[in-house]
Amino acid sequence: MRIIIMTLIISAFALTSCGGNLDFGYNEKIAGLFYQCKEKLDESYNKLLEGAYDADKADELSYEMTLKEVEALNSYIKGIKSEVNALKPSESAKSFHSTIMAYMTRIADGYGPLLIRYVDEQKKGARQALLRDITDEKAKITVLADTCLEKQVEFLNRVGIKVTAVR
Repeated sequence: MRIIIMTLIISAFALTSCGGNLDFGYNEKIAGLFYQCKEKLDESYNKLLEGAYDADKADELSYEMTLKEVEALNSYIKGIKSEVNALKPSESAKSFHSTIMAYMTRIADGYGPLLIRYVDEQKKGARQALLRDITDEKAKITVLADTCLEKQVEFLNRVGIKVTAVR
């Protein structure tokens, strides 16, 4: 549902962005980066729940591939975060921008390292504890994602695109 809402926002935004307003271009760019990040996060979390990251170090090839995959995910998120950080938001977009940065920081500094530790950990009990930690972290990230969408609606309304949040 949120993806549909976001697609509508971006579509409405694209139709009105021909006026050359930098806020419109900023929204298109940051919304795209946000959703790239969100899709990778959701994909990795689903893989975690399906057991795809339960690699055994005894199977060295499988373990190394899995570890490289989660390390690459963390690097990818950090790259997107750097790209967002390089954007210069207008005064109207600063709250939205800082919320997006908090979202990506939480993934890069919280979720990513926990996921790497999960793959590296071989004891079942310790992995279960890490899974709980990751699940808690994912819940906090989900709340931040919702806040990002709220801040985006506020931002769009401030710059003249009237949007209402749908729950």
